[in-house]
Amino acid sequence: MQFVFRALTPPGRPRRFDARFFLVDADEIASDLDDFSQACDELSHLQWIPLKEVRSFDLPFITEVVLAEVTGRLQDRSPPTSVPYFCNNDEESLFLRLKGRPMPGVD
Repeated sequence: MQFVFRALTPPGRPRRFDARFFLVDADEIASDLDDFSQACDELSHLQWIPLKEVRSFDLPFITEVVLAEVTGRLQDRSPPTSVPYFCNNDEESLFLRLKGRPMPGVD
């Protein structure tokens, strides 16, 4: 699993999220990738969309940015030295980079 992005929802929204986005090779997932039977509420309409087709959907700005980063990460599978962070606070919105560091015992 590879950490690729972090985003903080702007203040003043009904719901704020401090979201982290990860990539994982689908071949490494032990369960059925097409089984959405346990999904409920807003997740009840889940579907897989090929990355090359996803831009045809009406997506929020930050989702577009994250997908661009994901597309770039697919070109280079090595762990990044830093990860983009879109931070919204009361005063400004910033694109920052989070510095990565190796985890002990992980190659």
